[in-house]
Amino acid sequence: MTLDLQPHRKTGETFPTKSSAQAAERLVAVVEELSQARDLDTVMAVVRKAARDLTGADGATFVLRDGDKCFYADENAISPLWKGQRFPMKNCISGWVMLNATPAVIEDIYKDPRIPAAAYRPTFVKSLAMVPIRQEAPIGAIGNYWAENRCPQPEEIAILQALANVTAVAIENVDLYRQLQEKLRALEASNEQLRRFAWIASHDLKSPLRSISSLSYWAEEDAKTPLPDATRAHLQTLRSRVLRMERLLDDLLAYALTEKDEGEPVPADIVIAAALETIAPPPGFAIFVDESLKRARVPAFALERVFAGLIGNAVKHHDRGAGTIRISMKEDDAGYVFGVADDGPGILPEHQAHIFEIFQTLKPRDKIEGSGMGLSIVSRILESHGETIRVESSGRGATFLFTWRKPLDAPGND
Repeated sequence: MTLDLQPHRKTGETFPTKSSAQAAERLVAVVEELSQARDLDTVMAVVRKAARDLTGADGATFVLRDGDKCFYADENAISPLWKGQRFPMKNCISGWVMLNATPAVIEDIYKDPRIPAAAYRPTFVKSLAMVPIRQEAPIGAIGNYWAENRCPQPEEIAILQALANVTAVAIENVDLYRQLQEKLRALEASNEQLRRFAWIASHDLKSPLRSISSLSYWAEEDAKTPLPDATRAHLQTLRSRVLRMERLLDDLLAYALTEKDEGEPVPADIVIAAALETIAPPPGFAIFVDESLKRARVPAFALERVFAGLIGNAVKHHDRGAGTIRISMKEDDAGYVFGVADDGPGILPEHQAHIFEIFQTLKPRDKIEGSGMGLSIVSRILESHGETIRVESSGRGATFLFTWRKPLDAPGND
């Protein structure tokens, strides 16, 4: 597809010529912008510009279904159209598109009986294309308008419909985000309700993410010509960000569902072995476990996550391809103090007070894997058991120290 766009004869305004690869690249950028939208105004601002840019139209409208009326919610055009107005569904072309769940392409609006000519005479519009937002039970429509008689090509309608499909996902995501925010405010006073909310949020928010990822594959596979390297890189970046968001949702769920582990205590060295199997440190890392840990008895589920989080953090933030991690323990009558020490880059004093806060990282987010919640989850697990954690670091290397009380039937607690 090549869109050969000429300057408008009255305004002189032009839009860049777009090949199918360029249109696909532009659509990928739109998908990424919409994936970050958290309100309808943002969605409309992105779509109104993209709709016009993708086809070189002289105007674009964003229409929402409002009961039995069409609400012209937003527009981007060379002169005003109908922003803010409502029309009966049966009396306008956007209503026809939504009621029939199919696009409308009209080369001459004054020759089509579906067009209310009186509403169009004050405008510049001579030709139009309208597509439904969501093809099953449409919730709105996106319209493109031209000041000269013009019949949009099938490829243009296809790309406009693809934009509408992405928009449908974004609107659903915004609505879901709004609902989840309302639920969070209502449920934050109750831990049990908060756990149920986190489960729903983690599950439901992944659905639009998967849709966005699928659409990115569509954009790549449907291109008529090989995509430029830059476009394929954009697609890969989009997918990696979707994957990062899925990991973040998993971590949020783990954070919210953290609760006290009342399981039967087992030797700590067994717990550490299980943690190492979970994270599988790279071969270049040497892990040393002090013999004293065999004496400590701890709940397996909680401490496996703690040790896995601390060892994984040491590996992830190490600045070399290989390193050493030492796990030790000190004991007194009341309990244990476990240490996880590494020979990594260390942690500056000004950062040590914040590293256990949620979403805190010492590197830019695009330079690390994960969500930035690892240490906050570790801290939350320990806090839920009434324990504490701190970090010591001066120069190279860091040591994380956390407490754990002995079980009541442990030696020394007679």
